[in-house]
Amino acid sequence: MNPYDVVRAIARRWYIPLAGVVIGAVLAIVAWSVVQPTYERSASQLLLPGESSVPDGDNPYLYIGGIGPAGDVLVRSIASTNALNDLEREFPGAEVAVGRDPTTSAPVINITVTARSDDEAAQVLDLFVKRTSTVLEDLQAQERIPEPDRITVIPITVDSESVLRQKERMMVTVAAGAIPVVLSAFVAALVDGLIVARSRRRRSPDDSTDETTVRGPADSWSADGLEFEDSVETGYDTLEPVRSVRRDE
Repeated sequence: MNPYDVVRAIARRWYIPLAGVVIGAVLAIVAWSVVQPTYERSASQLLLPGESSVPDGDNPYLYIGGIGPAGDVLVRSIASTNALNDLEREFPGAEVAVGRDPTTSAPVINITVTARSDDEAAQVLDLFVKRTSTVLEDLQAQERIPEPDRITVIPITVDSESVLRQKERMMVTVAAGAIPVVLSAFVAALVDGLIVARSRRRRSPDDSTDETTVRGPADSWSADGLEFEDSVETGYDTLEPVRSVRRDE
């Protein structure tokens, strides 16, 4: 079935796609109401070397290249399974992504928070920003690193407002509305094909029907002693008499 036939079939069975559109609209409204938007906030932090690692009067930012591995360890500690489980219990539905900034070789840590409300996003982000400093301090304290040699962390950027994310909400809404419409169009084309095929079978002659061949009006005439007869086969059930006409030269 080519696209033109499909369009004609849908047009003939328009009531089926119409029902699909109505159902799709209802489902889209329900999906838009059920799936809530998310709020996203992010922050970035930088690790700095200890005071004893920087000569007096030098710029500490010139000595950050050697503490990249410490940033990797810190990221794993912050995003541990226990920490994420505690977050889920306190803020259901909230998600946190912690990782090294891939765009720079500096020990920059990015924290991205996604929550169901702007207030929750702000609270979770503040919690993990503070957690970074606490975990870093605890790790160095366990190793009994002297205070002057300890790495510190400072915030670079912290979002003060959340970004509204509705991608998931829109995808679910579009899917909920489109699926019934597509299915109804398929059903309409299928139903129309079945109805047309049945109608053609009803109109086709039955093989068991006897056909009667009758002789219709005919002319019979003779010439030079030979008799010629013209006959016509028709599908009529009645017979017409055969007329014979003798023509003499």
